[in-house]
Amino acid sequence: MSNSTTENINPVSDNTLQGNVFLQQLVTCLPMGAMVVSTDARILFVNDTLSEILGYSSEDLLGEDIDFLLPIEFQANHKKLMMQFFSQPRKRQMGVGQALYARKKNGEHIPIEIGLNPIQQEGKTFVLATLIDLTTRQRASNMLKRSIQDAPHGVLVVDSNGIIHLTNSALCESFGYTSEELIGQSMDILLPQRYRKHHDHLRHSFHQSPTPRMMGVGRDLTALHKDGREFPVEIGLSPFEDEEGNDMVLVSLLDITPRKRMELELRETNTNLEEFTYVASHDLRSPLRGIADLLEWVKEDLGPEALPDVTRNLSRIEVRIQRMEQLIDNLLTYARAGKVDASTQEIHVSTLLDNISELIVIPEGITISRDIQLENFTSVWTPLETVMRNLISNAIKHHDKEIGTIDITCKAENNFCHFTICDDGPGIPEAAFTRIFRLFQTVTSSERSGTGIGLSVSRRLVETYGGRISVEANKHQRGVTFHVWWPRFLRKDTHD
Repeated sequence: MSNSTTENINPVSDNTLQGNVFLQQLVTCLPMGAMVVSTDARILFVNDTLSEILGYSSEDLLGEDIDFLLPIEFQANHKKLMMQFFSQPRKRQMGVGQALYARKKNGEHIPIEIGLNPIQQEGKTFVLATLIDLTTRQRASNMLKRSIQDAPHGVLVVDSNGIIHLTNSALCESFGYTSEELIGQSMDILLPQRYRKHHDHLRHSFHQSPTPRMMGVGRDLTALHKDGREFPVEIGLSPFEDEEGNDMVLVSLLDITPRKRMELELRETNTNLEEFTYVASHDLRSPLRGIADLLEWVKEDLGPEALPDVTRNLSRIEVRIQRMEQLIDNLLTYARAGKVDASTQEIHVSTLLDNISELIVIPEGITISRDIQLENFTSVWTPLETVMRNLISNAIKHHDKEIGTIDITCKAENNFCHFTICDDGPGIPEAAFTRIFRLFQTVTSSERSGTGIGLSVSRRLVETYGGRISVEANKHQRGVTFHVWWPRFLRKDTHD
């Protein structure tokens, strides 16, 4: 201990000296930074924790004025505050509600929390000052604030009374407010009027047993935009305590307006498709059957003596009826292709291709080669087989030479099983690459052998199960290559 320190509390008896030893032991044992300060703001004792926090040795601190531990801008007013404290010494937290900083030996300013505890000894008053370095806590707090601010969805922090303490830009954008307009306001400002009275009861019930939860599961929840319009939302609640032990709630809010619009459009599309399927399978097929029956009766009435021109025209009518029935079947096939089959199984790619080879006619001059690098994965069998069969059949059917090669590959690519079907046939004009996947589209208007349904069904099946399909011209030979990316892992959004 330095001489200056000894003079400040110069003991007049052995009991006083023993008391100083007790103070020193007390300060040493405290788990946080601590020091004993005299009424003239001189540091009498410090513990090792305080020295580590501030970067000074105890010799650097003993006997010094406490002001030199403060940032320069706070030093001028500190003497006055110390005098006010010693005029009415009491246990207290220093600087509640405002930021406090200490100056380390290297000049760095660190956020701190200070507790003041007056001590009476031999008629003299001392202060036991405890100091906690808040750097780690503040870093965590800043990280939380940055995470909230950078979140891609709306986030706000509210207290147990529903007062907003923090928002992020995504939430402000969703509601049309600025952050300044929301901070300090009741979150009722974001609720439609009809929800507000009941919301107080729900908030109190939540704080009695706070647990993370989704709010309003299965309900159509809406929030109130600044312009008075409501919009659908999904809300998550996460309770936590702030730095001062206050009960707070982190509210995550997602504007699901785009999703609701898509769901509505999808429902309308599916409804229209179901209505069309019913009309096609009943209202269109029945009249065709009736016309076909009438045609048979006419042919029977005319008998074998009918004029050649009449017989030829009757045959043409019969062909058109058959084409119309085939058209209806194709439309029904396309409509059913959008329905998800939830029955999954282990796919053995070689076995799947073997099955396809047994179902289609492969001319003697056509060679099919395989390069299977991914043999097994779990998925739905029938839709995948339908897609591959359509693509392989097309490659065979549209080949313009007696001798040709079709190369089939299968390999893992990220989350997908990547199939390629490469042929050396006449190819497809690049301008038709997009059009061929549309319903009833063929490569040329003069092409009569195809119905224009196979590729559109394939595209619909692939996209229904979360994959994609494309076609490109071959670079080093004639023909085209079809690519199919089929998911090789089960997903809840496509396999439930």
